[in-house]
Amino acid sequence: MPRTVSDQHKFYPLNQSPFYKIKSPAQLADILGIDRKALTPIASGSGNYIRFENSKGRAIEWPKPTLRRIQKRIANLLGRIETPDFLHSAKKGRSYITNADQHSPLFPTVKIDIRKFFQTVRAPAVFHFFRDKMLCAPDVAGILARICTVDKHLPTGGNVSPILSYFSYLDMFDELHALAIQYDCKLTCLMDDMTFTGLGASRRLIYEARRILARYRLAAHKTKVFKARQTKIITGIAITTRGRRVPNKRQKAIAQDLRELRRAQSDENRLTILRRVIGRAYEAAQVDPAWLPRAKSIAAKRKTLETKLRGQTGI
Repeated sequence: MPRTVSDQHKFYPLNQSPFYKIKSPAQLADILGIDRKALTPIASGSGNYIRFENSKGRAIEWPKPTLRRIQKRIANLLGRIETPDFLHSAKKGRSYITNADQHSPLFPTVKIDIRKFFQTVRAPAVFHFFRDKMLCAPDVAGILARICTVDKHLPTGGNVSPILSYFSYLDMFDELHALAIQYDCKLTCLMDDMTFTGLGASRRLIYEARRILARYRLAAHKTKVFKARQTKIITGIAITTRGRRVPNKRQKAIAQDLRELRRAQSDENRLTILRRVIGRAYEAAQVDPAWLPRAKSIAAKRKTLETKLRGQTGI
């Protein structure tokens, strides 16, 4: 019988995962909740993704519904495995806010991003995780690697890439954590975003981190050093000596939306803008509660306008 997760909030060691020591494709199919005969076409299909560019010009590979359901199942099960405190990706109760909160404004901070991380997490790294860490049979590890990758790398869209990018490089992240301890720093990781805060946060630490990444055929970019007590932007949040603040860039985006709202020529355009800005305002309120009254005011305007438009259309 396949092992299942009875408690959705329970975390377990890696060797208690349903993926641990899977011996056959039939067993894998049971764990994934699909028919055994469906595994091969899903794993080998070339048309499993929708490809497009997002608003920032980044190439997105978005899994189609059947594959997306399977990848979500894999991501959910991997997300139940115990992970170090420094990981804030794809874990229940963790987010970009909890990641930023770990870093004191009173100490220096170093930020390092991994260049095109998902695209450089190669299928062999995924295969070796399932075969060598999960101790799956080689054919099972091969199927999982094909299910979880596109063009021999992790997809840039979908559910599975954030958590699998960590597990595929377990040893590397352990080395980076050891480096943080060596330099008297606290490390946090949010997918490709690594942050070190402490007395040893310096350009020397960046150099050593780059050397570790290079051994795993990865590259760092967008490195940044913040001095002690300097306002630092960490995963989209301004960390200051007065607490969390919404970064200027995000404040300017909200201000621009409100200017467009004032210039809008129709209620339909106003509603489109309000729906966009309300999300940004409530997200800002999560970072800094001082934004909550403004977010509620925008939400009230949207509700009033929606009521007006429903009355006009008779819906």
